[in-house]
Amino acid sequence: MFYIKIILNTNFTNTRAQHVYEKLGFRKVRVNYDSWKNQLGELESSVDYELYPEWFVNFCEQHL
Repeated sequence: MFYIKIILNTNFTNTRAQHVYEKLGFRKVRVNYDSWKNQLGELESSVDYELYPEWFVNFCEQHL
């Protein structure tokens, strides 16, 4: 692998993305409640994820 750790952040309400990240091996690090404002000025929450190479699930290799 060419990375040490991948960090990503997604909207708390984006459960579809969270499902995909977790299937790939990402692990939830924290939930940031009311941490930013959207374009309407409403407070939104986000979820932080991280992935180390040994956690990665490579679906391409599983089907070979």
